[in-house]
Amino acid sequence: MSNGSIRVLCGIALAAGSGMIAVQATGQIRRQGPADAKIPIQVSLKVGGEAFESSAAGKCTYAPKASIYNVVSELRSVELSAGGRSTHLTWWHPLDGSADMMNLSVTSGSGSHEVSTVKGGQMNGSGTVKFEKSGNGGTFTIGAKTARNVAIAGTIKCDSFAPHIAEGG
Repeated sequence: MSNGSIRVLCGIALAAGSGMIAVQATGQIRRQGPADAKIPIQVSLKVGGEAFESSAAGKCTYAPKASIYNVVSELRSVELSAGGRSTHLTWWHPLDGSADMMNLSVTSGSGSHEVSTVKGGQMNGSGTVKFEKSGNGGTFTIGAKTARNVAIAGTIKCDSFAPHIAEGG
């Protein structure tokens, strides 16, 4: 809650305490937060035999400390939807040094393809993701196979990362 919101609420409480209540209906203003910012993303994937190439704005986020199934990890996430295609990658880099984990979803002309290597969750397919930081951004190199044996390989590059906002908070 901003200081402006606190002042407004205090003013309402004082007015109510004096027997006067004023109500004004206004529309909610939603300001774009850093995690809502569109960031340039370059996707170069091969999904089965199909090329998935895109340079568009999407969402890249980062949290230095997050947790999944009680595994404390660095988290990076990418979401891109353009031209009837989409990709979503969540990369978990456990701080205890154990193997990296991912959730990857790609939708293209050949349908939807998913891979999840998150231990403790519903495992689906196999693969690895390597991340190489470059300035404020970085590149993910993916080598994966779905449970239906569809290969997904290539890179996703984010020019920068906004702070990750935890789900439900």
